[in-house]
Amino acid sequence: MISLLAVVVSSGLTTSPVNAAWSAETPSPSPTLTPSPSESPSEPPSEPSSRSTTRSSGPGEEDTRVVSPLRAHLTRPVARSVHHLDHGVIGVDVGLGHPHVYRLGVAVGVLDRLTIGATAHWLPGQAVPGWSPTVALALYRGPRLEVGATYFQLLSPPPPLEPAADEDNFQQRAHYLMGHVSFAQAWFTAGVDLGWARGREADPFPEDTVINNPDAPPYFTRNRLAGGLHLRVGTRRLGVVTRALFPYPMIELALQVRFGAFEMRPRGGWWIW
Repeated sequence: MISLLAVVVSSGLTTSPVNAAWSAETPSPSPTLTPSPSESPSEPPSEPSSRSTTRSSGPGEEDTRVVSPLRAHLTRPVARSVHHLDHGVIGVDVGLGHPHVYRLGVAVGVLDRLTIGATAHWLPGQAVPGWSPTVALALYRGPRLEVGATYFQLLSPPPPLEPAADEDNFQQRAHYLMGHVSFAQAWFTAGVDLGWARGREADPFPEDTVINNPDAPPYFTRNRLAGGLHLRVGTRRLGVVTRALFPYPMIELALQVRFGAFEMRPRGGWWIW
């Protein structure tokens, strides 16, 4: 009897409202969550570098390199010019013609706009070689059209020791300042020259001049309108050029050879366009 009473009392205590309320008010400890390695906080993104980088494209990839405006200008396609050299190109030419008989020239191109050089010859009867500076300024150079200006002096042989009645007895030294327009197609470049020439001309009345001024030279200097034609056939490196100018007549056939020194365009172009 006593044992049965003890069991009833114990069961009543376990299911009493007080015990139930105490159990509801007592929070159960929450399980501790351990973050997985994949859920660990990532590092903050790094700031992009201020220095520009280039990446060479591999097979099948697009080239993302940025080309500077200067390099783009100096590598653009241009016509094979008669008067102008590409940037970093050294040109050597040998010409045969009238009145200079022959000449040797060398020049260098700067920034595709300026060409600076010199040309010279040395003929019998000359104490020193005759030479002239050559300057060419390109105003526009495209793949088919070219506009520019040139300056040079016309080389002439010395006067004969005993000139004939129809021969000049003075050394000619004509200056040419010419503008030109050239058109190019494949291996051919042709164009026209128009400008100013200043040269010596024989005095038509030498007797009167001597009477008025015994020390006057047998010539006078005159400014004239000048013009001419030019044609070039060849590749980037090799070309044959023919030119004709007036009023101080000059006709020439020249061979041009151009070497790459510090140019930015691709090397080559000796035998193909």
